[in-house]
Amino acid sequence: MADQERYYQPHDTKDAMRYVEKLFNQYKDAPLTDELLRYNQKLMTYLTVSVVNEAQQEGQPERAKTAQAMAQAMAEWVRIKALGRPFVGEMRHFKIVDPRQHVHVKNRHVKGHKRQPTMRKMMR
Repeated sequence: MADQERYYQPHDTKDAMRYVEKLFNQYKDAPLTDELLRYNQKLMTYLTVSVVNEAQQEGQPERAKTAQAMAQAMAEWVRIKALGRPFVGEMRHFKIVDPRQHVHVKNRHVKGHKRQPTMRKMMR
């Protein structure tokens, strides 16, 4: 098996960032070990060096900033885990989000409260 078949080769910087995001979400809830710390540091270095440089070469300065912000979020994850606190969140769209803050409201109307009629209903 050739090295090119074994390792993931991203098409561009956005693809690389998506892959790092996927990897981070796989290990974010695992106990903090020396091996996991080294792996996380390797991904952070990849983001801040390789992805940022490549994004600048692609003419994508905002993507370079986003890659740096991703690395900072991953460093914050290390700090939280090192304090022994549980990490609540996941990485989506290259940012850490708290899934508990997303509340889906199915019906916004209070029972017994009459809705204002629409023009179509008023014309009947």
